[in-house]
Amino acid sequence: MKNEKISMKDIAEMSGVSIATVSRVINQNGRFSSETEQRVMSIIEKYDFRPNELARGLRANKAQAVGVIVPDITNEFFACVVREIEIELLKKGYMAIVCDTNEAMDLEKKYIAMLKSLQVGGIIYIAGDTNVKCIENIPTVYVDREPMMIEDMMASTFIGSDNYQGGYIATRRLIDAGKKEIVLVLHKKSLTTQKRRLDGYKQAIRDAGMKFNENLIIKVENVDMDHGYEVTKKIFESELNPDGIFYSADILAIGGMRYLNKMKIAIPEQVSIIGFDDIPLSSQITPALTTVKQSYTEFGHLASESIVKMMNGDADYRKYILSVQLVERETV
Repeated sequence: MKNEKISMKDIAEMSGVSIATVSRVINQNGRFSSETEQRVMSIIEKYDFRPNELARGLRANKAQAVGVIVPDITNEFFACVVREIEIELLKKGYMAIVCDTNEAMDLEKKYIAMLKSLQVGGIIYIAGDTNVKCIENIPTVYVDREPMMIEDMMASTFIGSDNYQGGYIATRRLIDAGKKEIVLVLHKKSLTTQKRRLDGYKQAIRDAGMKFNENLIIKVENVDMDHGYEVTKKIFESELNPDGIFYSADILAIGGMRYLNKMKIAIPEQVSIIGFDDIPLSSQITPALTTVKQSYTEFGHLASESIVKMMNGDADYRKYILSVQLVERETV
């Protein structure tokens, strides 16, 4: 019997009271007799009834929750962004429900449906698939990757970095260091972030009077340390002879550096390395990684501030492009 699901309406009918009275007993507020309380509680215990605390709190305006969809919580950059969002939301009296999709579209869709059913006040959607449709009927902040047709959605906000500028300054730094054969390692997915970094790379190559070589653009299935290691192994076992590598994520660069160190290929003497993100690990490894800094602190602060404003009635579409900067360390 305990596995049989019942609702507050069922409890009210079985105990011979109104739904409002059942609610008062559960919440322990308002007027009800001890006899009524005993009758209602006996049914609750018999069927092991558990009220939906989240939905009930939202309806009563006693608690607020925000869904946070993240593609890979093991990626240190995304983990840092999520942590900042959680901290900022908590300061404002909101709880974050974190959903890790592992870059899978089917999981993204399931999580969105579940978050809607939980009646969360809003969703912060970090680095989702560019082709995903905008989430309707709920305030949403998109972070890092801009979905298609977002301008048509009133209750939406986009927050991203200047990926074009990031791609440009990283490539320009390698060129200024005298590098002639510069490999760019990108995520295989067709993402706006990757496209803009590639565009910046191409422009820096053109501005330096160099010829763009499509063979120097290498793509990986996943963004993690193992793929960084394997793609770097592949590069140095090929006919390519790079003297500079620009990885589109620090975690890829760190994986690549593991391979280079293993093969005793000197950094930066034989090959210079630049990453993108400036995750904490980048400054802790040896040699410390030169990288393009994205501010996960600013992402978290602006995302949480925006979603709270939208949940409180601010439905205007806004777009924020955050500046990036080159962080000089030891790999160039």
